[in-house]
Amino acid sequence: MDLEIINLENKSAGKVSFDIDENKVINRFAISQVVKWQLAKRRSGTAATKNRALVAGSGKKPFKQKGTGNARAGTRTSPIWRGGGVIFGPQPKDWSISVPKKIRKLALNNTILYKLQKKELLILDSLQIESNKTKDLANKLVNLNLGKKILIVTDNNDSNLELSSRNLQNVKVIKSDGLNVYDLLNSNSVLIDKDAVEKILGRIK
Repeated sequence: MDLEIINLENKSAGKVSFDIDENKVINRFAISQVVKWQLAKRRSGTAATKNRALVAGSGKKPFKQKGTGNARAGTRTSPIWRGGGVIFGPQPKDWSISVPKKIRKLALNNTILYKLQKKELLILDSLQIESNKTKDLANKLVNLNLGKKILIVTDNNDSNLELSSRNLQNVKVIKSDGLNVYDLLNSNSVLIDKDAVEKILGRIK
C-alpha cells in the first residue's frame, strides 16, 4: 500500500510504501482484549479499608456483659460500632491480565489498518517546527483539517514540538516504540513522521 506524504502546509511531499494487507479482516476481538489489558495495567489496585483487625482501638470489653441494658459488645473495633472496622471493604488487588505477544502485535496491526481504512492516519514529511509557541503549532494543525483528538508519532527529539504541544489538551506526542492500541483508538487523527514508519512496520510484522 502506497501512502501519500504531506507537509504541515497540507501539500503533497511524495509517497511512502506501507507494507500492510489492506484487504485483511479486522480482528475486533484481539483489539478488545489488548485495550482491556492496557486499561487493567493502569489500575493501581491500592483501594483499601481497615477491617476490625486493622482499625485502632482497645481490645478491652467496653462494658460488662449483663445488667446495663445495652446489647452485648466484646470490642470497640466491631463493624457495627462508630469508628469500628469495615465489613467486606475493598482490599489491595492486582487487576492486570495476561495477553500473548502475538495477540498484542495482531491488535496493533489491525488498529493501524482500521485507522487507514477510516482515513484517520496521515504521514507527515517533517514534524519539526521553528518555534516552541503553542499558538504556532495549533495553527499548523488547523491547516491539516484534523479531528478533535490528535496523536502525533515521531522519533525526533524536537524540544519545540514537545514544548508547544504540552498546553494543547487534545494533542498527545509519543515515540514509535510507545505506539499502542488504546492511544490509536482514542484519537480522531494520527500523524506519523515518515522517519518513524519503518520502526512501526517492524513492530507489526
